[in-house]
Amino acid sequence: MKISRFKLLTALVVLLAATVLLSAAASADATFTISSYGTITGYTGTDTDVVIPAEVDGLKVTSIGYGAFRNCTNLTSIVIPEGVTSISSSAFEGCYSLTSVTIPNGVTSIDSSAFKGCESLTNVTIPDSVTKIGTSAFSECENLTSLVIPDSVTEIGVCAFSGSGLTSIELPGSLNKIETQLFSRCKSLTEVTISEGVASIGDDAFNWCEKLQSVTIPQSVTSIGNYAFRYCTSLTDAVIPEGVTRINKQTL
Repeated sequence: MKISRFKLLTALVVLLAATVLLSAAASADATFTISSYGTITGYTGTDTDVVIPAEVDGLKVTSIGYGAFRNCTNLTSIVIPEGVTSISSSAFEGCYSLTSVTIPNGVTSIDSSAFKGCESLTNVTIPDSVTKIGTSAFSECENLTSLVIPDSVTEIGVCAFSGSGLTSIELPGSLNKIETQLFSRCKSLTEVTISEGVASIGDDAFNWCEKLQSVTIPQSVTSIGNYAFRYCTSLTDAVIPEGVTRINKQTL
């Protein structure tokens, strides 16, 4: 009887060890590289749902570096940890299977092309800490149909949402300018609300938004750029305020 118990105990220990080894092997599939400054500089792995750890090799993760996850086409969801303050250029560019991104409060900048070409992306929340969205940050995100831009954002770069799937958008008054081609080729966009405080609408800002029907332009706008609403063939409701002193060629 004692021998039988010993064998049983041995078997349980072996099984437990095997389970631990399998778990370690599974987690080892995701490998992150980090700089001495806490920037994630690279990732290798085959996981579809990735949670970036708050620490890597004993270093706290503070930013997602240039191209760190670029063209990781197997990724479907990513969770960025608390403590990260910036998402660098092209960080997730070309991750065309990515559907969901969790961005923590504390991130202040989403840099150029950060999520460019993430054509499956449908779910992303921009936290109130973000002040800057870079050039082409969400361009060609064809399935991104809705997004809230918080009042904390003071700068959005050229083409930031061009070619995206947005159906409506409200731009906060914290922005001074709607940049060039910001929403160009947004073929599903039907409604735009520009809040009081925005001063100018750049060239081609809404060019080729063929389904755009309604635009609310506040009194604070004084300048509308070249071709700002060119080829908006469905536009039926747009009132240009009295304060506009400059309308460039073929605005509408």
